[in-house]
Amino acid sequence: MDKTFLDQLVDFPAQVISKIASDKMCVALLLNKAVDSVTEDDFDTVLQNNLFNYQYVDDTTRETTAYVWAEVDVKRVQNQKIKDVTVYVTVACHKNYMKIETNIFKGLQGNRRDNITRYVDKILNGTVLMGLGHLTLSSVRTLTTINGFTIKELTYTVPDYNLKDNIA
Repeated sequence: MDKTFLDQLVDFPAQVISKIASDKMCVALLLNKAVDSVTEDDFDTVLQNNLFNYQYVDDTTRETTAYVWAEVDVKRVQNQKIKDVTVYVTVACHKNYMKIETNIFKGLQGNRRDNITRYVDKILNGTVLMGLGHLTLSSVRTLTTINGFTIKELTYTVPDYNLKDNIA
């Protein structure tokens, strides 16, 4: 398949989701399991149920769980070779799932959403995605809640270089 200037809309979220899904602590926090009991099946479970490349929680969702969404915006195209890409990683946690169970996560403080946010940043900040740039955390903010969920959004910037020289 031919490369386009906007392949990052698909490629970057997929890479981000893959990195998060392969991190035992993120999987443990998403599934409320002790880190040492996370199995290969658990990695598949979070990919299927908790990690998405779009932001959405159905109005009727009553499940007490956590989600992580990864999305991309192309903020500026300077020319055919250079553009600025922004990667958004959003952590949403149902209010009834916020509390960390200290018998499962010994020594962990705070709430589930903020700990997922912290570990997501630990694995993503400075990571090289496609192109020549590193993900650089530029902001973290709390967003308006969705139907009983509390939300943090991490914003990463990355300079990216188009992979295709000519566009018709």
